[in-house]
Amino acid sequence: MPRKQKICVIRTDRLGDMVLTLPMCKALKENCVESEITLIARRYVEPLLENCTVIDRIFYIDDYKNGIKEIFKNNKFDVVYFPRPRLNECFAAYMNKIPLRVGTAYRYYSLLFNHKVYDHRKTAEFHEAEYNTRLVASVLKKKLKTELVKPIVNKDANDFVRNVLNQKGILNSDYIILHPGSGGSAYNWKAENFGKAGNVISQETGLTVVITGTPEESSLCNAVSQNCSNSINLCGIFDLKQLIAIISNAKLLLVNSTGVLHIAAALDVPVLGLYPNSPHISAKRWGPYSKMSRIVSPPISNDKKLRDNMDLISVEEVVKKGLELLRSH
Repeated sequence: MPRKQKICVIRTDRLGDMVLTLPMCKALKENCVESEITLIARRYVEPLLENCTVIDRIFYIDDYKNGIKEIFKNNKFDVVYFPRPRLNECFAAYMNKIPLRVGTAYRYYSLLFNHKVYDHRKTAEFHEAEYNTRLVASVLKKKLKTELVKPIVNKDANDFVRNVLNQKGILNSDYIILHPGSGGSAYNWKAENFGKAGNVISQETGLTVVITGTPEESSLCNAVSQNCSNSINLCGIFDLKQLIAIISNAKLLLVNSTGVLHIAAALDVPVLGLYPNSPHISAKRWGPYSKMSRIVSPPISNDKKLRDNMDLISVEEVVKKGLELLRSH
C-alpha cells in the first residue's frame, strides 16, 4: 500500500457497534500515519465521536439526500473498509471504482470486495472489536492491537449531570447505574430483577442507585425503581452526551447487552453485563472489552430452549458478581 492514502471506514448502524469499530480506526491511524482516515456514520452517534483523535474526517450519511452515493461521488477514496457490510453501501463503492474494497468473504455480494477476509463472525471465535481490527491486519499483513477509544466527556454535559445529581443529593461518584433497556439485539434480564439486585448492592455498599434509559423505556425503569428503595429514576432525562458524562463517573454499570455497556467499557468504568449463551449474541463476541468487567449468563444447558433463557439468571449471582467487581476496583 502507498504511504499516503485516503482511507474510509463505513459504520452506519448502532451506538455499540461504533464503539467497537473505533479500534480499527485507531489501528489505521497508528499504522498508516500519513494517510487520511475518514469515517462514514449516522448523526445519532455524533456525541461519541466528538473530538475523536483517531479520525480525520467524518461524514454523517443522514445529511445527504442521496446518502452513500453522494458521499462517494463527491469524495475520492483509495481504500474502503466494511466492518458491517450492507449491499447498497458495497455496491456504491464498487460503482465508484474505489481501488481497494475490504469486507467479509461470506456474503452473497462479497464479489463486490477485492480483498476478502475469511472470518465467520457468527461463530464468535473473536470479539467484535477484534474482528474489526482483523480487517485492517489482513490488508497490512501484520498483527495489530485492539484497543477501545475513550469518548471525550463534553464539559457542558458533565456540568448538567453534576447539577442534576446534586439536586438529588448525590455527591461525587457515589452511585451505580442500572440500565435495564437495550437495542433489542439480544435477550434481556427482567427489569424487576435489576431493581432487586440493585437494592441489595446498595444496602451492602451504601451507594445510591441511578436508573437510566430512553423515554421509550420508562416502563422498564419504573419497574426497576419499584423494586429498589434507594434509587433515583432519571429515565429520559439525559441525551447521549449527558449519558456519556454520567456513566464516566459511576462506580458500576449493571446492564444488558447494549451500546451503553460498550461506552462504559471504553471509559474504564466497571461493567457487569448480562448475556445469553448462543455464540452470535454471546459475551464472547459482544461482551465488554475490558478487564474491569464481569459477565453473567444463564447456566449452560444442552437444551436450546434454556440456553438463552435470561430468567434463569439469579439475582443472587448478579449481586455476587457486582459486589466482587466493586470491591476489586
